[in-house]
This record gives sequence, structure tokens and C-alpha cells, in this order.
Amino acid sequence: MAFDLMERARTRAEQERLQLASGERPAPRMKHAVQRTAAKALAVFFVLMLVLTLLSRAADGVTVARVETQAAKSGVLTQRITAGGVIESQGDLEITLPAGIRVTRIAAAKGQQVKAGDTLLELDLEALQSAIEKLENDIGLLDLKIANAAGGNSGASTDAILSAQDALDTAQVNLKNAQEDYERLKEGRGTAEERIQEDLRQAQADCDEAAAALEKSKVKAKEELVKAAQDKADGAKEALETTKESARDAEESAQQAVDSAQDQQSSNDSSYFAAVNTYNRAVEAVKQAQAELDELLANSPDDTAAIAAARSALLQAQSGQDQAEASMNSLADAGSTIYKSLKRAKENLKSVQEKWTEKIQKAEREAAQAETKLAEAKEKTDMSEEPAVMSAQNTLESAQRALQSAQRSAEDAGTSTEDQLLAAQRTIESAQRGVESAQRGLENARRQAENERLTNQNTRAQAEIERLGYVSQRRESQKKLDELKAVAEAGGRLAAPIDGTVLGILEETGTTQDGAKAAVLSRSDQGFQFEGSITQKEAETLAVGDEGTLSFTKDGKSQNVRGVRVTSIGMADDKGMVKVTAVLGDGAWPTGGSAKLEISKRSETYNTCLPLGALRSDADGKFVLVLREKQTVMGTEQTVVKVPVEVLAQDSENMAVEASALGWDDQVVTGANKPISEGDRVRLVTAGK
Repeated sequence: MAFDLMERARTRAEQERLQLASGERPAPRMKHAVQRTAAKALAVFFVLMLVLTLLSRAADGVTVARVETQAAKSGVLTQRITAGGVIESQGDLEITLPAGIRVTRIAAAKGQQVKAGDTLLELDLEALQSAIEKLENDIGLLDLKIANAAGGNSGASTDAILSAQDALDTAQVNLKNAQEDYERLKEGRGTAEERIQEDLRQAQADCDEAAAALEKSKVKAKEELVKAAQDKADGAKEALETTKESARDAEESAQQAVDSAQDQQSSNDSSYFAAVNTYNRAVEAVKQAQAELDELLANSPDDTAAIAAARSALLQAQSGQDQAEASMNSLADAGSTIYKSLKRAKENLKSVQEKWTEKIQKAEREAAQAETKLAEAKEKTDMSEEPAVMSAQNTLESAQRALQSAQRSAEDAGTSTEDQLLAAQRTIESAQRGVESAQRGLENARRQAENERLTNQNTRAQAEIERLGYVSQRRESQKKLDELKAVAEAGGRLAAPIDGTVLGILEETGTTQDGAKAAVLSRSDQGFQFEGSITQKEAETLAVGDEGTLSFTKDGKSQNVRGVRVTSIGMADDKGMVKVTAVLGDGAWPTGGSAKLEISKRSETYNTCLPLGALRSDADGKFVLVLREKQTVMGTEQTVVKVPVEVLAQDSENMAVEASALGWDDQVVTGANKPISEGDRVRLVTAGK
């Protein structure tokens, strides 16, 4: 509309200009009207431009993301490490058991106070004795190693001698077993042959018995077939006679119904004709009584008594007529019913005769068929398709196959036994060669060990070191052996060696695994320590001597102790967890209670630190978005660009990064009201240095 008004104003102005050019003067009133119209159009134009500007700014505010920024600054990071664990006495006593011992009863519970001698576990004596024997064998082997090492032989030489001795023992056992197998094979040869012949005789007997059973089954099948056909023929004849008898009974019953209906019809006809005669007489009586009444009325109108008597006689005659008519009608209705019954009785008689005639014919056909099948059964000679004969035939075939197998086994028995004896003899020869080879190997190992002992001073020194190790192992094994023997002497009862608190014990009975902790007892006289675990990554930032705050619960109350110092850091286990230990001061610590050690560590000073909220990542790696300004036709706009960074360290809130493209005055986006990416226009909300 505004543009239309402006167009009209320009048209009128052009007309006035032409008039002036031609020497004409426009009318003053027309000139003022044009000016007013132009002024109105100009005002509307500026109002419209203002509205469009406001709408544009509003739309821009809705679509452009609002961001918060912060400049990078130097600083330190605070690393907080939390280790969860337990408080335990420093002198805990662990009671272990070797593998393979079966625990039959657990007599103590975790947290229980025990005295020295109290029963902790009960062990199976048989499994305990096996463990004792194994330890005694291990000690004997260690004595041999100690003796060899004392003679200057190294562990490798000793192992070689022991390995060679084991090989010789094994070869000798193999030779003995091979010889015994050969003797048993020779002794069992006759027995095997006798068994094979017995199997052959039994198979032949089974085959003959099956053949006889087949013949019997054929005879029996023929007899059963004929008997079944005879029974069926007799049954068919009996059924035919029964059908004929039933037909006669049914026909007689139907005929009786017809005769009864005919008798009823005859009786009813006689009664009906008598009722008709009675009705006719009643009609004549009514006519006569009416005539007598009419005569009295005509001739003796004053004889009231006679007229009354005549009237009474007329009424009686009319009543008699009505009764006769009712009786006649009733008999007529009964006659109609009796006629229908007679008709139905005749129809039923005909139906019965037809039905039983059909049944008799069917029974005659079945009797004829049964006679035919009986004749066929008597003439039949092939019984192979009868079920009993087929079963007997299968049994015979199976017996024949078994006989053939037994015959082949008897034929192969001789060859097989010879082959087995030959193989056993070869096994003996091979075992003898193995014994000779093992003897030579043992002699070589002994000579090599002796040569090493005589010529190599380092070997003798190494042998002495190994001897000391073997002695230490023997000492530990002997200690464990003495402990197990003491348990065996006590009837399998594992007792507590000291007074203390049960910190841990087997949870269920059963066979132990190697190195299983049977029980753990606390000793409060040797101090306390905290033992917890942290991740391997956390352990990389922790050092022995770092201090923290220990939190635990005692008597239902939470307590905190500051200044608890880390005394040891272990190695990572297969799950990536590291054990951390801190020795605690004197005091009444809650033994076995859970606790938490929190350690705060300050890092070195980093040049470039940013909030964690500024960090972003994509397929190319980690980066931050930095605010940039650029000039456009619409003026100065703010956009974001991607700057790659490398994270050097971080804590729960901030991070230290390395970014060559990041300047000190760059504003890094730390938050936005909607998702943004590189190149997006943004609007700054707050900025900080």
C-alpha cells in the first residue's frame, strides 16, 4: 500500500513538472494534495522498515546460538584419588592349605574371637594323608637336589639327571607292563578261542531254533486263519437266523397293531350307527313333543297345567336330542382318530416288512461272503504275509546274520590272536630299547654334570646358590608337613595357633585349591594398616609418602583421620587394579571394617588451562571451539572455528592442554544453549579473561 501511494505521488509530481515545462500553472489545491499524499506514503514506508528490522533481529535471536566463553590461563590441577579398602591388623596370620584337601566342616565364623587350640576347620583324613605323602615325596626330591647342588652340580644339571632318572623309571615300567600284557595275552588266547567257539555254537543253535519257530508259526498262522474264518462264518449264520427271527417278531408286532386298530374301528362303527339311530329317535321325540304343545296351545289355551307339562316334556326331549347329538359327534371324532391309527399301523407294517427284508438280504450276503473266505482260508498255503510269520522270519534272518558273524569271528580269531601276540612282542622289544636309551641318557647326564662340576667355577657357585634355595624350600615344605601331621594326629582338626579374631575363613566345604587361605587371624599386638585398591592410571600419579584423609565407621559413628601416609604401592593385577597400603598409628582401630582413603594432589603449573566443558571430540581427535569475528554485508558477525588440542592432564573440573593455534586472547567456548559446530554464527553472552 505504501508503495502504491508513493507511485501515485511520483505520477502527480511528474504531471506538475510537465505542466510547468509547458508554461501551465497547476491548481494550488492539487499541489497541496500531492504533498500530503507523499508525506503519508513516506511515513508508512519508514514504519514498515522499522517493523521489518525488529522482526529480523527477533528471528536472528531465535536461530543464532548463545555461547559462553573463557580465555585460557595458567594454573595447577588438583587430582583427587579415592581408594576403598579395609582396616586390618598388621600382623595378620594366614593359614594356608595345599590343593586337594577336602574340608568336611567349618567350625568358626568371620569376626569370631578364638583362643589358641580352638577348632577352625575339620579336614578329611584320607585327603590329608595324600597331601602328607605328596609333601614327603617333594621333600625327598628336594633332598636329592640339595645333595646334587652340594656336590657342585647346577640346577640345570640336577634337573637333567632327575629327568633322565624319571625317563629310565618310566621306560622300566613300560617294559614291565609290556611283558605282563604279553603273558596275559598268551594266557587269554585259549579262553578267547573257546569263547568264540561257544559263541559260534550258540549262534547255530539260535538259527536252528528260529527256523523251527518259523515253521511252527506258519502252521499256527494257518490254523488261526481258518479258525477266524470259521468263527466269522458261524457268526454270520447266527446273525442271519437272529435277523430272520427279529424280522418275524417285528412283523408280528406290527400286524397286531393293525388288527387292534381294525377291531377298534369295527367297535366304533357299531357304536356310531347306534348313536345315529338314538339321535333320529330323539329328533322324532322332539317333533312329537312340539306337536303336542302346539295342539294344547291351540285347543286348550286355558289348561295351564297340561301346557306346563307339555313344555317340560319338550325340554326333556330337546335335552335328549342334544345328548344324542353329542354322543354321535364324539363317536364320529373317535372314528376319525381310529381310522388314522389304522392307516399308520398299516404303513408301519409295510415299513417293517421292507426294512427287515433288506436286513435279511444283507445278512444272507455277509453269510455267503464268510463262507467264501472260509473256503479261501482252507485252501491258502502262503503264510508269509501273516504278522506272526513275518516276525518269525525276521528272527530267523537275524539269527542267520549272527551265525555268519560268529563264523567270520571264528575264522578271524586265529589271525587276530597271532597279530596281537606279534604286536605285544614288538612292544616288549621297543620297551627294552627305551630302557637302554634311558640308561644311556642317565649316564650322559651324570657325566655332563660331573664335567661341569670339575671345570666350571661359576657352575659351582650357582649350585651353592641353588642349594640354599632348595634348603629354604625344604624348610617351608617341612614346616607345612609338620603342620599337616599335627592336624592328622588331631583327627583332622585344624586348630587356631594363636589368640585372635577370625578375619577370614573358607565360606563352604569342599576340596581346596592350591594356596587357598584356610583362615586369617588378626594380631592386635603388632599394629594396624589400611589396605585398599586404585586403578593403574590413578597409581601413576601416586607416590609413597603422599598423605590423605581416612574415613571409616566405628561404633556406628563416622570418623575421619587426616595425615594418613601411603607406605607402599603394589603392582597392577590382571584386572588393572593396584594395591595401596598405609600404616596406621596406635589406637583402637575397627579391625576388618571397611574404610576409604582420599588423597588430593596438586600438579605442576600448566601454561594453558581450560574448563572440561570446553573439550570436544570427533573422528579427527580432540578440539575446542574458539570465537572469531568476520565482516559481512550485514556487518560484523561472530562465528566459531575448531582448534585441535592435546590434553596433558585433567581433574574433576579443569584440564591442561597444548595447542599451538590457541592464543592468550582467544575466547574459547565453554557452553552453548544449543549444539554448534565449526563455522556456525553465535552470539556471546558473557566473556572472561
